[in-house]
Amino acid sequence: MDYKSRKKARQIVTATVLLVFIIIAVLSALGKTDDIYSAVGLNKGKVTPTDDFVRVIDVGQGDSILICSNGRSALIDTGDGTTDICSKLRSYGIREIDALLISHIHTDHTGGFDDIASRLTVDNLIMPDFGKTDENVKPVNTVVRSVLAEDGEMFTAKQGMNFCVGDFEITVIGYYTDAKDENNRSVIAMAEIDGRRFLFTGDAESNAETRLLEDGINVDCDVLKVGHHGSSYSCSKDFLKSCTPEYAVISCGEGNQYSHPHGVTLSRLSDAGVDIYRTDLNGDITFYVDNGKIKVDTEK
Repeated sequence: MDYKSRKKARQIVTATVLLVFIIIAVLSALGKTDDIYSAVGLNKGKVTPTDDFVRVIDVGQGDSILICSNGRSALIDTGDGTTDICSKLRSYGIREIDALLISHIHTDHTGGFDDIASRLTVDNLIMPDFGKTDENVKPVNTVVRSVLAEDGEMFTAKQGMNFCVGDFEITVIGYYTDAKDENNRSVIAMAEIDGRRFLFTGDAESNAETRLLEDGINVDCDVLKVGHHGSSYSCSKDFLKSCTPEYAVISCGEGNQYSHPHGVTLSRLSDAGVDIYRTDLNGDITFYVDNGKIKVDTEK
């Protein structure tokens, strides 16, 4: 696809996104709908792997999650910068990212942001509200400007917004900008395909988990990406009871200084009968979805 065609495609996507939000706002104001989950497809970019899967990438003590479907790709977070995330993505066949979602701007989630922006094409960015934090803003904002300079688009995360990547529908189900700390301001997203649901919690801890439950948000999922690398402050009993995952995946570095994942979190998951996978033990962890069934594959 040449530059003019790609630019026109981005303009169409941007216009569609704006139209969807306008329609939602108007209908909500009229009291005619409570449904804010109207999907917007990102139908452009270089075709990449055709399998439907979620891969939790081993990036050490950080987070980076790849979602692929029908040759389209999304990435949630970019690791801590100590892993060559771009080389990993290229080894998977990824050359262009349709959507990059940053859950929050701690360096263990944005460390590879600059590298990705400089070596890969990022078509759409979904970012937290910079005005709600003063942590790590300057370097992240510099990368955002470089993506925009390459004709990428940026959207500020809002609870209820969603988009499609292939057959995956990804929805922001929680984003509490008034939380007192950056972890609990994580953008929390649900990806759904063929009736299977994947919950991505960033570094959210029990405070954010409780607010999700109080807001009546449906957190039931098949796969739970455990919050904050499995710290003792995440994955509370009530939250886990509502999630009822079959699988839990924890992204953490081998022998990390924080002793993540914490024993109490592992015990909660084990007591609930959840199958636990960890990047420090299993390397890359991939959940393939085929005809509504999940198959797990690990690097180690």
